[in-house]
Amino acid sequence: MRLTAKDSSHPAPGAHFPARIRVSALAQLWTSGSGQLAGIQHDEDGSTVNSLQIWSQTVRPRTLPAAVGPVLLGQVLVVEGHFSWVTAVLCVVCALALQMAVNLANDLFDGLSGVDQADRLGPTRALQSGLLSAGQLRLGLGLTLGVAVASGLWLIVFGHWLLWLLGALALLGVLGYSGGRRPYANRALGEVAVWLFFGPVAVLGSLLAHRSPIGLDAILASAWVGLPVAAILVVNNLRDRHGDARAGKHTLAVRIGPRNTRWLFAGLLTVPVLFALPLQLPGWTWLPWVALLAGAALLSREAATRDGHALNPLLGWTAMFSLLFALWLAIRYGGILL
Repeated sequence: MRLTAKDSSHPAPGAHFPARIRVSALAQLWTSGSGQLAGIQHDEDGSTVNSLQIWSQTVRPRTLPAAVGPVLLGQVLVVEGHFSWVTAVLCVVCALALQMAVNLANDLFDGLSGVDQADRLGPTRALQSGLLSAGQLRLGLGLTLGVAVASGLWLIVFGHWLLWLLGALALLGVLGYSGGRRPYANRALGEVAVWLFFGPVAVLGSLLAHRSPIGLDAILASAWVGLPVAAILVVNNLRDRHGDARAGKHTLAVRIGPRNTRWLFAGLLTVPVLFALPLQLPGWTWLPWVALLAGAALLSREAATRDGHALNPLLGWTAMFSLLFALWLAIRYGGILL
């Protein structure tokens, strides 16, 4: 499917933008830190873009490892005799769908509220740049939430009744982050919510889906795994603090300032690694722990020396760090020795 201003009597989303601006917006949407454009197709006049590529980048694929890691950790912690492959797959599907939904919701609500402006420092937003309309984003949001609800209902029916409560909280979390009259992202609660949903809710919810007993190790692991995921939002808000302040969006970075925000970022990466110190594991299994500690130090240094656009690559690096840390916790608490 291709979007073209001349294919219909109605202008395509973004048709009011000059062709080179629309192609430039998609280029920014698709580029990595290297600035190289991958896979964009357009007509000779540059007026046509591939809609699949727009959608694939609007759901922010670089954030998806952050959703997968805690859920995988939850599967490892399931007590023997309670594990089901169907349940495990549906847990991952539900988590990915919710993560894509919150990314679409942020694009939609921040665009409608005027938080996203043409001078924003992060990846191009589809609504603000005119690549997608509000109606298209609502449709995409509805579809991803539909997948999350469908997979979640299966988990609720065959899992613990408390999943009803967790499912309702997850839906409110998706829509309330940047939507509604009082988005909680505007009240410096975003990082706390990310820790909650990508820590205890993801891990303990996975155990409830399998009807598995919940022990102290699972509770501790769920608390640690969400902290590096919250660091992704911290660096995102550090980058956007000036634009957020102008738009009246009082994120934690706006409230505490860049210096304290950078210290918070370093703490969210370093503290959980220190507390996951492998006291009783064979010698070689110390190596991943040392590598994680070095990675936390390196990312903290990058956050301390970068600002503005230069922080964009740090989002993907931090998301990958969160996934690797979740895998390490699976070794630490799940008893997996590779």
